[in-house]
Amino acid sequence: MLFTHRRRGVSELTGTLMTIAVTLVAGTTVFSYVRSQANLSELALSQNVGGTLNLLQERFVVPLVSYTSNTVTIYIYNNGQATNKFTQIEVYGPTRSAMDIVYDTNYATVSTPASCRGQTPAGTLETPPLGVSPTSFSVKVNYVASITIRLPTCGGLSFQPGSTYFVKILGQYGNTAVYYQVM
Repeated sequence: MLFTHRRRGVSELTGTLMTIAVTLVAGTTVFSYVRSQANLSELALSQNVGGTLNLLQERFVVPLVSYTSNTVTIYIYNNGQATNKFTQIEVYGPTRSAMDIVYDTNYATVSTPASCRGQTPAGTLETPPLGVSPTSFSVKVNYVASITIRLPTCGGLSFQPGSTYFVKILGQYGNTAVYYQVM
């Protein structure tokens, strides 16, 4: 009886082709992963640069503030390179113990005096309203605009003649301006 030894298994050519196929699949997978991570990094960098550019283009000053017993009108000059919108205005006395009120897009929050502590919906006290929506208060480049803010209704909460009051304004991209004046 004659035995012939037949090889069973994978030939060298088939093994080589399978090795190449596995290498190509693994390489494509690694390439896809690295490319997606690079895209995410590029997006994060572009957003960071865009935010920095917006911050640098947002410049404003407060040339004048006028007071009545329960309102303050703030004039803002835009000396930057982009239309300015504002997200917060704080009005306070020299020590913040007599008066400290923060106006933002949602509320006017009274911290002091303690008897007036609380929140009032923002839209009722600001003309025009703060925020970044199209109808919110904004100042075009090289223009002056004004916003009038009323104090929340509370006994004893008013601007007193002879006292120094501060107005701190926060722009949409993080710049601030502080103005103070004796009423």
